[in-house]
Amino acid sequence: MVPREQYFLGHSSAEQRRLQQQAHELADESRWLFDQVGLAPGSRVVEIGCGPQGCLQLLSDRVGPGGFVVGVEMSDEAVTLARRFLQDNRLSNAEVRQGNGKSTGLPRQSFDLATARLVLVNVPEPEQVVAEMVALVKPGGVVALHEADWGAHVCDPPLPAWDRLNQLLNTYSCGNGIDLFIGRRVPRMLRAAGIRDVQVRPLIHVYPPGHSRRPILLQFVENLRSRIVAQGLASESEFSDLIAELRRHLDDPDTLVVSHMFIQAWGFKPSA
Repeated sequence: MVPREQYFLGHSSAEQRRLQQQAHELADESRWLFDQVGLAPGSRVVEIGCGPQGCLQLLSDRVGPGGFVVGVEMSDEAVTLARRFLQDNRLSNAEVRQGNGKSTGLPRQSFDLATARLVLVNVPEPEQVVAEMVALVKPGGVVALHEADWGAHVCDPPLPAWDRLNQLLNTYSCGNGIDLFIGRRVPRMLRAAGIRDVQVRPLIHVYPPGHSRRPILLQFVENLRSRIVAQGLASESEFSDLIAELRRHLDDPDTLVVSHMFIQAWGFKPSA
């Protein structure tokens, strides 16, 4: 069994590069979300699970020189990369602290916004992350999440290898405390944690040939390959055959790939 505190997809260099690419891919959607929450200059913001880049620059630009952004990240390598990113981009109103998103050690009720992107879908006991975010924001502050729900991720024509790899991913996830379908639960998780006026925006995309996220299922199962095989969920030879078949299918320009669904949800901590 993988340690329960381990980030689902691990902390390899390849995963850090994928997360850096993801920061660019999802930037427009995050800008939209920050527009909705009314993030003002001078605000104090915490981003849980910022990874090697996350939303740090977007948030830094929004809060301006009078505000401040704190990124919280558990991975040693990601913290180093994120701090280098801040330095390279001269983001003097931001810092990255190494810590657990379930227990950051940051002052309670000291932030105007707590946000996280694609964190809950990658950690066990995600309710603890939400509870920490609620504790960190001031009364009247905002908690905003951008999460995934794998229910809509499909390809056409259908492919047995696609179905089998999704089955392996889900079986491994369930056995390690990960909910790949958490996106649909996020609004009620926020309400259960005391957040009010919860708003929801679903997002879904088509990944055409050449799109950097078209092979995301392939990337994820490759990340987990050694662990899936070690747990006896598939043999090495079966896994190799599945990967090769899926790669050929994704290389076919006539294959339709629809993204999993994203859920953006946000709301306010009551003032009294």
